[in-house]
Amino acid sequence: MKNSNTDLAYFCISNLGVPYIMGTNGKVFTGAMYNDLTRRNPSGWFTARRLPKVKAQIGKRTTDCHGLIEWFLAELAGGKWSYDTTADEAFEAAQEKDGIGSLPEQPGVCVRFSGHVGVYIGGGYVVEARGFEYGVCLTKLSERPWKHWYRHPKIKYAGAALPAPNPAKVGKMTDKYSIVWFQLALNRQIAAGDIAGPALTVDGVYGSKTAKAAAAYWQRKGWSKKAEVWSVGANTVKALARV
Repeated sequence: MKNSNTDLAYFCISNLGVPYIMGTNGKVFTGAMYNDLTRRNPSGWFTARRLPKVKAQIGKRTTDCHGLIEWFLAELAGGKWSYDTTADEAFEAAQEKDGIGSLPEQPGVCVRFSGHVGVYIGGGYVVEARGFEYGVCLTKLSERPWKHWYRHPKIKYAGAALPAPNPAKVGKMTDKYSIVWFQLALNRQIAAGDIAGPALTVDGVYGSKTAKAAAAYWQRKGWSKKAEVWSVGANTVKALARV
């Protein structure tokens, strides 16, 4: 990885499913961290009802919303966690920002409302460490109360598209990033009218709807008349990456 907006988006998608614990940023959650966080915030987020479930996360990597970005930066620094700030402080430090209505179609741009941040990945979707009940998850931009966008002050912005899967293969058993990339690419074809039907829900799961959209794309290209396509290779990935 390198410090870029597209690598940030890649990193966030690749960590879908990581548990959420307030005050953490991608390190393995330890008993000492549990004791420290609960001591400093005994009656707030760490409620008595939640504590047993929080304690069950010991031994796993966990994060909160801005912690996901701090984790990315730590990975770039070779596992050195040297950047630690709040979601609101990062927004205040940003030089490029505006209301959510002018959000640029660029992966890795941050979206926020007071006290919370997510990472836009394009196509109307966001990866966010949403909360304890959700963990790191995909959400539709339009279904969350985002107020602003900004380019994070610690991230370098240049690329306008998510990198294609590498290796160039997508199927039921490939990583979530590859499937999310594929679903977003198929949705661009649907939006352009090249594939008939409703947009896919981008969820990182290669199910029947994705397989049918893949088959429709193959039919448009004249490659096949199949009703469902359950895996695709380099030719499909390259063709979709060019659009």
